[in-house]
Amino acid sequence: MEHERYQYMMMDALDGELTAEEHVTLEAHLRACPACMREWESLLAVDTLFRQTPAIAPPTGFAERTMELLSLGRERLWMMAFLYVSLLLGGALPLMAGLWLATRLGPILQQPSVWRSVLESLAKTARVVVTVLGALLSGVGELIAQQPAFLGWLFVMMGLVLLWAGVYRQLTRQSVYIS
Repeated sequence: MEHERYQYMMMDALDGELTAEEHVTLEAHLRACPACMREWESLLAVDTLFRQTPAIAPPTGFAERTMELLSLGRERLWMMAFLYVSLLLGGALPLMAGLWLATRLGPILQQPSVWRSVLESLAKTARVVVTVLGALLSGVGELIAQQPAFLGWLFVMMGLVLLWAGVYRQLTRQSVYIS
């Protein structure tokens, strides 16, 4: 904790903000503490490098290119705003239509017989879907049991498709690097 105080004093010394009394205190500590002395020498070396290094001038035409990019940024900002407003309206319109339908159909939907018939229809639809899926799975199971070569050919075909997809991906990557 004590060394942290001296590190702050080193920073202030580099900035020229130390009083004469603080400067004497820092010098006394640096003579007594080799670790802080190494830190101080490193800071002085970095500070010297920064002060001796000449400032780099911006490249020719930098300001013009930057201003041009800023104007393109404004156009992009307007395009993004248009996109967001379109998405907002695209989501708000169906919501408003649903609310309008709910207010129009509200009295009809409050009758228990309507809900009972809707639930019965959903139950019948679910039974039909379960029956169809069961028949499909049963048929596929029988096909595989009767002709196991079918499953083998299916795996071979999938392997070939994946192999050629990998080859195609490698070839397209190489053509991108070449051009």
